Amino acid sequence: MGGFFGGSPEVAGIAVPGVVFVTLVGSALFLARQHDRYGRLRGWPGQVTMAVLAVGAGLVAYAVWPLPTSIDGLCALDGGAAVELMPGATLSFSDPVRVVAGIGLFASVGLLARYRFRRGAPAAAGLGTGIATVVELVQFSAVVGLYPCPYRVAAVDDVLLGTVGALLGWALGLPAVRLLPRGWPAAIPDFLPPGLARRALGHALDVGLWLFGSLTLVAVLTAIGPVAADGPVSTAVLVTLAVLGGLVLPQLRADRCPPGRAAVRLALVGPGPPAPAGRWRTFLRAVLLYGPVVTLFVLGLPWWALVVAAIQGSCALVRGDQAGLADLLAGTRVATRVVVRGGLPDASVRYVRPSESGPGPVERSRVASS
Repeated sequence: MGGFFGGSPEVAGIAVPGVVFVTLVGSALFLARQHDRYGRLRGWPGQVTMAVLAVGAGLVAYAVWPLPTSIDGLCALDGGAAVELMPGATLSFSDPVRVVAGIGLFASVGLLARYRFRRGAPAAAGLGTGIATVVELVQFSAVVGLYPCPYRVAAVDDVLLGTVGALLGWALGLPAVRLLPRGWPAAIPDFLPPGLARRALGHALDVGLWLFGSLTLVAVLTAIGPVAADGPVSTAVLVTLAVLGGLVLPQLRADRCPPGRAAVRLALVGPGPPAPAGRWRTFLRAVLLYGPVVTLFVLGLPWWALVVAAIQGSCALVRGDQAGLADLLAGTRVATRVVVRGGLPDASVRYVRPSESGPGPVERSRVASS
């Protein structure tokens, strides 16, 4: 296996940010779907939903761990790690960490399958087997061909561990359903102002998608062409993606939000009745909020961006309307997308008015028997 980039030494620069970027994209899509289906995620069911997200991120890390930072010597001896199809060949009590980690992670999958998604044992076992198989395929393909050869053994034992772990977790989910509060969310209309944690999550997704998307693009350009990873091209990519995602895209959306905040279904509104904020207000707020962050990253001072977040957040903490400093200067407020676009959660139970003629004979008998 030669890898998509022919074993280029810059491949580690693609794999590391690329895996994080794909994880963030998947997280954004998951959160968007949950908000569309259930509306406002709150209370214990909302925390369980976030646990699903955390387990998903853990599975991604488990699939690629340990991600090599260099390909030097990776395929020197025998062309990379072998594939072991014999059951029991790789299981050993001398490596208990691997066994416990494999069973424990997939036990979380089975537990959530029962407690959060209310699935039976066959579905939990199938889910554990399927996820474990995908993990082994990622390892066998050397992270989808990014590395020149596999760096970890792809073994059928890991698939068996995934199945056993999922069944064990499903069994633990049986008492969890009886002893813990309900784990699945109810459909709640999302009309109330969003909390600070939800807003912070949206901003974190925006910064993460922008940063790791930029790093991935720069790494690809470095691997396929004469581009320096720390040269002017890197700066140009950072600034260009920030302008496109933070300034241009919100102008084209009704919620006036970049991708991360749009994933948690937030919207930017102006003063007065709930309506999308004016484009000039949206532009001004983005410049005030993200301009300093991008500048600090370009100057090589990324940790100082936390100061910008602290200033914005401290203002929102002390105000009753939770308006940040950029919101006050631009005359905007943060609301939910439902406020400007309307609609109810997909999982809502809708009342259907019966016809004036009344139910038919079969329907009458069903009503009477109930």
